[in-house]
Amino acid sequence: MKQLLCLLFAAVAVTACAPAVPAGEFRIVGKIENVPDSAVVRLYEPQGQMLRGMAVDTLVDGRFSFRDTISSPKALQVCLHIGDYQGGVLDIWAVPGKCTEIRGEGEQAWLWEVVSDIPEQRDEDIYRALVEPEIRELNRFQGILQPQELTRYMELCGQISEKTVRHMQTAPVTEVWMNRFAECARFLLYGIGTAHKAEMLALYDRMTEEQRQSPTGRRIDACLNPVATVGVGDRMADGDLYDIDGDVHHLAEFLGKYILLEFGSKGCGACLEAIPELKEIAERCKDRVAVVNISLDPEPEWKEFIAEKQLAGNQWNELVDGDTGLGSRYGVKGIPHFVLIAPDGRIQDVWQGYGKGSLQEKIAENIK
Repeated sequence: MKQLLCLLFAAVAVTACAPAVPAGEFRIVGKIENVPDSAVVRLYEPQGQMLRGMAVDTLVDGRFSFRDTISSPKALQVCLHIGDYQGGVLDIWAVPGKCTEIRGEGEQAWLWEVVSDIPEQRDEDIYRALVEPEIRELNRFQGILQPQELTRYMELCGQISEKTVRHMQTAPVTEVWMNRFAECARFLLYGIGTAHKAEMLALYDRMTEEQRQSPTGRRIDACLNPVATVGVGDRMADGDLYDIDGDVHHLAEFLGKYILLEFGSKGCGACLEAIPELKEIAERCKDRVAVVNISLDPEPEWKEFIAEKQLAGNQWNELVDGDTGLGSRYGVKGIPHFVLIAPDGRIQDVWQGYGKGSLQEKIAENIK
């Protein structure tokens, strides 16, 4: 009987993914029960610490689908949004020429089942099952957390890190292993998982030199061995920053003026909301303040965004991962992240987040 049920389920999966997927493309199809048809499903591609939006679909009769071109296996994420509610994240792998099916029930996307014979997906599902109790509880937290809730949230993240690191000690070093390691290593920047940092350093020793030099490997190293950060009163950190034409710039070009740095991304809603106010400050205070936007996005998405929004001024990018460049020197953990540098090159103020009028208030507060 069990064998017959498995065959029946496989037949249903094949039917759901028909017709065949062309080479060089992937397809994802989903059927979710007990979720309103007004719900929105979004597909993202993780890029370092940022997410690149790839596609959006709305549930119709509980169904959604995505397709795109692809040349090699790629880690993606599926998120469910119902109004202001976000139902967690489902890690999914796409492969050229294959269809992946998602089936589930309810609003917590990370609990949905991924029907796939992709080896990376099997690895992903193992790691997900390890921390299921913790993730179930984490998904209860929405919006701004109260102090007691935040304490519990941090505890759960610590438990996830500990369980994951323990499993990784004997698990094969795969791409999924590397991605999970990067997540646990980044927890350290928030004071999470420090009790088992020694175990993480031992995991790093398992990696080959090629793996260490990969973008993920460099992010892991940057989190395990963070550079010294600069703060209020310190001399500013500087480095090579590129404009859209490929010309190199440095913050030192603006010494003698105040420098307002904004670390941001096209995928950050608050960063987008801050654009008009940053533009206004750049124009109104141009004799005293140089506004510098440092994008954490990959080069293609960054250039596309600048062209789309017709952004002018100092639109710069290090063209490195945010965990390994100036973002790490300035202690960027969330965006938008703002730094005000005095004319003598010393940091005068640092703050995160954006609300309408907040930048004007900061400028008035700091520049008399």
